[in-house]
Amino acid sequence: MCDNVDRFVPKVHPATRENEADDPMELVATPADGDPNVMLDCVIQEFAWQGYDAKELLRLFLNPEYPALNQLLDAFGPVEVRRRVDELMCGYDAFRVRTRMVETPDPREDDEPELVELTVRHRS
Repeated sequence: MCDNVDRFVPKVHPATRENEADDPMELVATPADGDPNVMLDCVIQEFAWQGYDAKELLRLFLNPEYPALNQLLDAFGPVEVRRRVDELMCGYDAFRVRTRMVETPDPREDDEPELVELTVRHRS
């Protein structure tokens, strides 16, 4: 048998683990090697796929809750970030979905199948 088994920490599911006083229970980002140009392009595309338009996306770069976007803005500058957003989103249309919750269903609709209305907006 292997004698070094005692040096490993036993697996404990986070939901069942006891809270410790010195555990801040916060996520901590760790820097990783990579190309900031690729990261900027990927971030822009990811938010565009989620349905953000250029104006909404550019606001995220100023939002303090997105530190990686803040760092990209500092690294490239606002003019370059804007140029890249415009370049990557040029002619890009995202599928947007809006939902509305109805708390109490209408009893008359129980016998009818559920209708989901889809609309597509076209740019002029």
